[in-house]
Amino acid sequence: MIMNKKILYSDKFKNLVLYILSKDSYKENGIKKLNKILYFIDFYFYRDNNKFISDVKYAKAGMGPIVDNYKEIFGKMVEDGILEREECLGSVNHKARKSFDISKFSPQEIDHINNVLDKYGKLSSIELESISHVQQPWILTKNDGDIIDPDLALLIDDGLADSAEIIDEELKKELIELANNA
Repeated sequence: MIMNKKILYSDKFKNLVLYILSKDSYKENGIKKLNKILYFIDFYFYRDNNKFISDVKYAKAGMGPIVDNYKEIFGKMVEDGILEREECLGSVNHKARKSFDISKFSPQEIDHINNVLDKYGKLSSIELESISHVQQPWILTKNDGDIIDPDLALLIDDGLADSAEIIDEELKKELIELANNA
């Protein structure tokens, strides 16, 4: 008899989390911060390359974007022995219990991840929340729990973009209109 197991996370997502947790440029500060770093990595990469590095979806939450179903995903990663969960003074932290596989990433992806970690890795979760709250993907997603449309990443201007002009004004208007009518 074959059991149909629901896969909650991909090998690439697992290795992205392990890579982030292993970097000196990332100072652990709880699950809130890890969610924001993952969001910045994926949405900035999407803006420049029209695809995420990971394959997760992101949802709007009061404290900024989060990996959709992150509690279930990270719980399964703990259960699978990939991460160790620690709680300290109400904060949930995760530590890597396995090594990452760098071969899962292209050189372009590694450079991008490192650039985001260099820019945001040492900031607090509160600082990252403030940054995410002024970005269009979070602003234009109506309700907490709604999935953030990846195309809204085209509206982000963070200084890490490959080009000086992020998007033409006509496309920007169209994206905002679509988001407001969703």
